[in-house]
Amino acid sequence: MALIQCLDCGKDISSNAAACIHCGAPLSSLKNPNQTVPYSDSEVSVMLSGKKQTSHVLHLILSCFTFGIWIFFWIIVAISNNGDNAAIDKKIKLGKKTT
Repeated sequence: MALIQCLDCGKDISSNAAACIHCGAPLSSLKNPNQTVPYSDSEVSVMLSGKKQTSHVLHLILSCFTFGIWIFFWIIVAISNNGDNAAIDKKIKLGKKTT
């Protein structure tokens, strides 16, 4: 025997009972634990009011910030590569020393 909640009054009752001892509601629908009962409109309204909204402004700010970081590192790498490439060009231009 297990305690279950009555769908009508919400109080705990025996799973073996035929009806709720508090409100008299029949419990034949509760015998199958996999069976579901749809939510009422007011319950759905309460659940929907608790949903969180996404801040698109925050997403835009974070995207711009991330883009700025990528641009910063791209410039650093480009400057570094430019220095390395200039050194290689200079070495090629001077030519190889003969012995």
